[in-house]
Amino acid sequence: MATIWDVLGIKPTTDENEIRRAYARELKLRRPDKDPQGFQQLREAFDHAKHYAKGIVIQKTIPATDVSFDVQPATSIMDYVNNLMEEPSSDSEAKWQRKELKVQATEIAKSLVKNELAGLRHLHHYLDHEMPDALEARGIFSMELAEALGNQPWLDRSVVREVSAVMNWGVDNYRSSQLPPWLLNALEEQIAITDQENHWQYLARHYNSNSSYLEQLKWRLLTEKGVALPWWTRFIPDFVPGLNRQVTELRKQFPELIARLNPKLLEMFSRSTFGLSWTMLIAVSFWGYTAWLPGHESPKMAIQSVIMLVVVSSYLWVYPALDRKCPPESKSHKVLQSIVWLVSIAIIFLALYNTWRGAGFLIGNDRIFFLLFLMIPIGWFLWSRRKQWRTLPIGIVVTIIEFPALFIRKLPPVINLLGLLFLPMIYGILIQMIYFMK
Repeated sequence: MATIWDVLGIKPTTDENEIRRAYARELKLRRPDKDPQGFQQLREAFDHAKHYAKGIVIQKTIPATDVSFDVQPATSIMDYVNNLMEEPSSDSEAKWQRKELKVQATEIAKSLVKNELAGLRHLHHYLDHEMPDALEARGIFSMELAEALGNQPWLDRSVVREVSAVMNWGVDNYRSSQLPPWLLNALEEQIAITDQENHWQYLARHYNSNSSYLEQLKWRLLTEKGVALPWWTRFIPDFVPGLNRQVTELRKQFPELIARLNPKLLEMFSRSTFGLSWTMLIAVSFWGYTAWLPGHESPKMAIQSVIMLVVVSSYLWVYPALDRKCPPESKSHKVLQSIVWLVSIAIIFLALYNTWRGAGFLIGNDRIFFLLFLMIPIGWFLWSRRKQWRTLPIGIVVTIIEFPALFIRKLPPVINLLGLLFLPMIYGILIQMIYFMK
């Protein structure tokens, strides 16, 4: 069985400097994060070796005629621990108090939250110069510091990670952490509270620092209880949709902040609410222009253009409104989904069928190559998403209808006007070729 000197890698000695050098050398090989058991043995051996050295020094000061002194042979670590349990230790808890450790931990925790760099310097100084030289004291201080941090408002995750690296907590690995689960949960809860408070302050600065009256009005509508939405704001592009997106974002990321929002606004958004958006304006302009291009040629083409507008409007606004109104998994919702699914299948089938008919001028191998060119990518796309067969047809049609407005909106200010002018021409030609009857 290894003795304390075997663990330290030196011969029995009373030189504390040599013991410390041996401890520092072995500590590089027995890091607490990689070898916690080896580190524990090394730390115990270090403490016991210092006890041994101090005991020898004390006994050497006593005259040899008074007592006989025999140096005992080196014993195992467990035997040495048993001997220390039987005899009073010179490094017992009398030299350090748990209350003092708690006071220091609380002060350092406050310093860390107030100023991370200054707090880390304070922590390093305490560990290097003021920390009681006892393994039990270090363990108690570690727990007290974690608990104190868990009670500190405005605790940041970066602070916890830095302190974890110093104290070897291993908070990033829940299973191998040196802290008990309840302390880890306390730290995570405090960090979550800090994150939500930081986000709330960010929103307050974002809306209030802006000189725009509309942005400040948004913050009032979001936070002041009982403030009603003015009717005219519904016709300002992206005002109401922007508020709705902000509420939805808070529901997903910081649900605890919902209690701070205006209940009247939340109640309004729980129902289907009209609010003009830039995407809606672009969609109306785009599809209106697209329908006008073939529709102004003849009454027959005008009727087909009107039918096209009805289909587009149904997918853009009617279907989403009904989908929100019908409870999920209800009979009405299933009927709605079935009808829209069948209509989407019909639209896709007509597009493929008329495209194939339009290639009637091709003969022989050219017709076969065209068929392969058309069907292989479509077949691969449908097969790769076969598990989404309930929603895929609807998604394809909605994407085709929404794409122009979303694409034009992302363009720079001048180019989007050109896109709004020329893209309807391309869409109009394709739709007229595929769906319209001459």
